Amino acid sequence: MTIDEAVHRVVRQHWVLIAVFIALPTVLTLVLSSRSADLYQAVGRVQLGRQLANSAVEADAMSQRALGIATSQGVVQVALDKAGLRQNPAVFARGHIQVERVGVSPVVEISVTDTSAQRAAIMAKSITHDVIQFSNLGDRQQAQGRKAELQKQISAVNEQRVKLIGQLKSASPGDVLVLQAQLSGMIASQTEYQRQLSELDLAAITDATAVLLDPVRTPTVPVPSDVAQRTVLAMLIGTLLGLGAAATLETFRPTLGSPGAIAEALGTTHVGDIPDRDLASLPSVEAISEIADRIALLGHRHKAERAFLGPVRETDDIFCRLIAESLGPGRPGTEHRLRCAVLDDGWVEPTEHPAAVVLTPHRIRVKELRPIMRLITSLGWPLIGLVTYAPSKGPRLASGHRSRADESPPSNPDRGPLTDAPQQDLPSEDSAEGEDMAQSTTMPTQGPAPRPGG
Repeated sequence: MTIDEAVHRVVRQHWVLIAVFIALPTVLTLVLSSRSADLYQAVGRVQLGRQLANSAVEADAMSQRALGIATSQGVVQVALDKAGLRQNPAVFARGHIQVERVGVSPVVEISVTDTSAQRAAIMAKSITHDVIQFSNLGDRQQAQGRKAELQKQISAVNEQRVKLIGQLKSASPGDVLVLQAQLSGMIASQTEYQRQLSELDLAAITDATAVLLDPVRTPTVPVPSDVAQRTVLAMLIGTLLGLGAAATLETFRPTLGSPGAIAEALGTTHVGDIPDRDLASLPSVEAISEIADRIALLGHRHKAERAFLGPVRETDDIFCRLIAESLGPGRPGTEHRLRCAVLDDGWVEPTEHPAAVVLTPHRIRVKELRPIMRLITSLGWPLIGLVTYAPSKGPRLASGHRSRADESPPSNPDRGPLTDAPQQDLPSEDSAEGEDMAQSTTMPTQGPAPRPGG
């Protein structure tokens, strides 16, 4: 199967299904967007330090720290209480709170969205204040605790040092050496504690302080709607689902949707199309004439003496019989045409070199072709062509025709007698009997016949 054929069978034949899959999510998105309330966004800017980040990773870490503070459940719950909202803080944080860094600077934007501008501003102010407060005091509390612990250790070392110095006065010469060694170790420990305390004091001096750069203001304009983006996304998803459904349908129920596809599947030539079920109409008459000449040329190529027209659908037997009668020789100028009969419609002498022609509608499922193809293959006859017709609600036979159950069908005085019986073998052109039968053909001898009732 070529790419063009695959696109034709999946897209062109199932374009209605694909259009439905595209339309449903698109309409649903538009309806939901029209019913949703406008959102307002309150924004505040906070500077978390004085130095630029050395890399994007460091800047991301800084903004993620601010995001972690802003979306903590305790901070969010306080903001919700101030705004008078009763919602799950975790759910509200995921959908309404954002923290974004500005480049690689230590500046971050804290934004809160809500359907009320006043509530959004109240919550944004509360969250921004908590972020600043924790950034300034959270780490310092830990540093203060560490400093207090170091000071206690230094005091303990000093007390032990004073006691040891007092013992030196009354110690023996051997004990003096031991006490001096202990004093040396205590001095080293005290020096290390004092160094750590100095580093904490220096860090407190140079520690960055979080400050509010841009205070939160009550928004006056709602956030721009993202209806267009959602609609495009819905259309894209619908297209993918529609193509998937069409491909699945084509996989399990393959359908041939054009005469070219049917002819390619049969491995034969499309010799013509009958545009109207009324075989007396001018377009049908002209189409049948061209089809008969083409079948004659193809039959001559295979040295065929008779063509058997095989309908794919059993409901088209009567229609196929009328076409077979019209395709054969009859009136003057048609002596070159092949004699035609309906395949599998009663016994007809196949002659020494028969050929087969398939009759199908424009669109047909693949499995409907299998019975007629099995029959033609088992007979070993060459398949010289495909004839298609425009589908309609039901077969519209030529004027004066009824079902095959009528044993004596009426005649149309304007067109001559038409019968549902299989076409009989025509004698040679030189016999008078052949000329009489040619004059009673279903096709008019001069010009197209008028439509019934016209």
